[in-house]
Amino acid sequence: MPGDMVELEQRAERAVRRGELLSALELFEQLLAMQPDDERLQKRMESVRALLQPSEVHDPPLPEPVDAEIDASPESLSDAEQGELHAGAGRFGQAISCYERAAAAAPENELLRERLEELRALIAPGAPADLASAERIAAPAPRHAASRAESRSHKLAHASFAPMEDRPVARLPKDPVKMLEALLDRVRAARR
Repeated sequence: MPGDMVELEQRAERAVRRGELLSALELFEQLLAMQPDDERLQKRMESVRALLQPSEVHDPPLPEPVDAEIDASPESLSDAEQGELHAGAGRFGQAISCYERAAAAAPENELLRERLEELRALIAPGAPADLASAERIAAPAPRHAASRAESRSHKLAHASFAPMEDRPVARLPKDPVKMLEALLDRVRAARR
């Protein structure tokens, strides 16, 4: 590969890393004009083209940001562009319907189908829960009638935990070996 082709390819790759995909495509087209049979360049160009959003394919980015809601009427925008406007504003349901129309008009366009799937993943699954029609489960009556004088920790300890056996617990021996044996006996007894 001659030196100017290497430099051109490096510029194209830098443009891809910076996100300037249209510039990168132009550079790859220049490279392909020099070497039309290079399959590696053709595959790389197709992979960069796949990264483009549908709106970038039709219209190059504007040098200055323009408020699309003001300057573009919905009649002048394609379904995919309208879908992007809705998606950018967080109206995913409307964006999905726009992309569905665009995908139906161009069923071979893989980018439209992928974007449609992305938007469907963003929308919340199902409708909000209807708590009014939910099954009501009666809470069990408390076993102890708690008086106002009981402490908060006492209420917590007896509220939802399994009752503990009311048997006296033997004190642990001071000798470390015997203490370990006693602890192991307690664990074994609890597993039975």
